[in-house]
Amino acid sequence: MSSNSGGLHGMIRPWRAFMKQQHTALTRSTQAVSGETRTRELLADSSAGVPRRVMWIDGVGGFLLVDREELVIGQAISGSSVDVSIVGDLSRQAAAVRRSDGDYLLQPLQPTKLDGRPIDRPQLLQSGNVIQFGDRVKVQFSKPSPLSATGRLDLASLNRFKPNVDGVLLLADSCILGPNPGSHVVCPSWSSELLLFRHASGWYFRSLEEVQVDGNAVKGQIPMVAGMRIDGDDFSLSIE
Repeated sequence: MSSNSGGLHGMIRPWRAFMKQQHTALTRSTQAVSGETRTRELLADSSAGVPRRVMWIDGVGGFLLVDREELVIGQAISGSSVDVSIVGDLSRQAAAVRRSDGDYLLQPLQPTKLDGRPIDRPQLLQSGNVIQFGDRVKVQFSKPSPLSATGRLDLASLNRFKPNVDGVLLLADSCILGPNPGSHVVCPSWSSELLLFRHASGWYFRSLEEVQVDGNAVKGQIPMVAGMRIDGDDFSLSIE
């Protein structure tokens, strides 16, 4: 990912054109967004009504799976339909994030700081950036693997996501689970990697070794479906 200002401007210009064309709150402005009308339009373009999928990895933790190019981060309150909910002192709609060609652009929707610096317009995210909403809520963005555009969000403050997971995976093309430091989810006790990848309109696990899927022996490509459980020689996980 480019860290220079030319890369940022190159991202903002095409996104502005996209914003104007689509006529949504996220696409109407590259400045801080406010107002009831824009908020309603922004939420209308988020994942309202779409079931959230969580991956629980035994001995490691739980991870919210977000499969969207555009997502909204906001406060976890009753009736909220944002894509990533945080229990804490932040706005109902605190920020929007858009992925384009492996890059992530942050649109602040409330007073926001990026690595301690106040921002009021779109910013290109880099792995390791800390986003602060208001005075206390902090979220760290990362892209763990150079081989994948999938990103990850982790809380860097004493708050929690809702549902109560350890992190949020921003699924792009693939997601690596395994013992190596470059994995999207590091699983120290595993002996090998398990790949989650996009194929056509769905997501699949790829295992080079035979595993048990809901009690049945399977090898190779395994469709990811809600309610499934996968057990290997040294790991187990489930999809909720």
